[in-house]
Amino acid sequence: MRGYYRRLAGLERPPMLGATWFTEIQGGSDLGANATIARRGGDGVWLLTGYKYFASGAGLADIALVTARTEGAPAGAKGLSLFAVPRLRRGGGLNFSVRRLKDKSGTIAVPTGEVELQDSEAYLLGEAEKGIYYTLEDLMISRIANSAGAVGVARKAYLEAYNYANHRRAFGKRIIEHPLVRRDLLEMEVLIEESLALTHKTVDLFERSTGDRPPYSATYHYARLMTHIAKNMTAQAAARVTMLAMELFGGIGFLREYAVERWHREALITPIWEGTSNIQALDMLEAIWKKGAYKPLLEDLRALASEAYDKELASRAVATAEETIKRLASMSPSQAEFNAKYILEDLGHASSTVILENMAAVLGEERYHTVAEIVYKSLLQRKPVYNPGEERLGEIIALQ
Repeated sequence: MRGYYRRLAGLERPPMLGATWFTEIQGGSDLGANATIARRGGDGVWLLTGYKYFASGAGLADIALVTARTEGAPAGAKGLSLFAVPRLRRGGGLNFSVRRLKDKSGTIAVPTGEVELQDSEAYLLGEAEKGIYYTLEDLMISRIANSAGAVGVARKAYLEAYNYANHRRAFGKRIIEHPLVRRDLLEMEVLIEESLALTHKTVDLFERSTGDRPPYSATYHYARLMTHIAKNMTAQAAARVTMLAMELFGGIGFLREYAVERWHREALITPIWEGTSNIQALDMLEAIWKKGAYKPLLEDLRALASEAYDKELASRAVATAEETIKRLASMSPSQAEFNAKYILEDLGHASSTVILENMAAVLGEERYHTVAEIVYKSLLQRKPVYNPGEERLGEIIALQ
């Protein structure tokens, strides 16, 4: 395995491509239902037999992380181990078969296939009984990457729409001069700014927790909680922003000859990849209830609010987060699950309001305060879209 590390990191050439293959048809997001079996081979090599249904990078990846159950391991997610499966066997030849590549509405540049493992050579990563922890850590990284990707797609769509609105003329003037178009651009930019704030916060929390090992610290559980929030919030934002961008183009936005149509299709996978929105909401509840991750969240928000640009607004957002946790505590398990997405959104909007207000103070940029106001009034309080005034509106939607 040592020969793979530096090439996967791009430190040696030729570089290698990696992938993660966890999903099986009978389980989907339920990893505990995985049926792939691992048995010992010789010379420290394991042999895997099973079928991975959604295998991104199939046919391209040089090595993949694969979940499998060693013989005699218990049922459920805690019985899983994590393995590295190279594309080629030690003696040469392919190490697995790709049954077929799937036709998809988006992410066409990334092949997704069905991989059949037949005594495929593999290397055990870490301790066999801790495989589920390694797997969840890997998912945490990929969910953060998903958040960053969602923001990137949304930003590209916004740039397409902004430039089009500056050049397209209708009813005697550029369409960006029409108040409804400016309103749409404002909503798009606010969602992107909020998504960026949540993503960067999550990256920072993850980096602070990289040294953690089971049993994890409060720092790790907080990072995990924010990962679930950021993954959902950024995915929703990407879908909304790209839809608005496509709409601003009018009928031609629906044509494949314009890039904005592609960005909307690409955005639609982000709520599904690396665990659907429902999975993120359920995992958020687990992090709050079983791991107490709400405690470091609230402590951090209070600290950030104390150094915010608008301390009153930031404090109100913190109070909303505290009230959201209290409301959750009063619910039965079924009620909590039914309302989990609303809880996640409220915590996300409250957190981003505080983060943006803190950014406004630290960076001396009033525009972040304006964005925080809109997030708080329009998204957290769910009131009509807040108009900050023509001058401040122009500062937000203009290219930075």
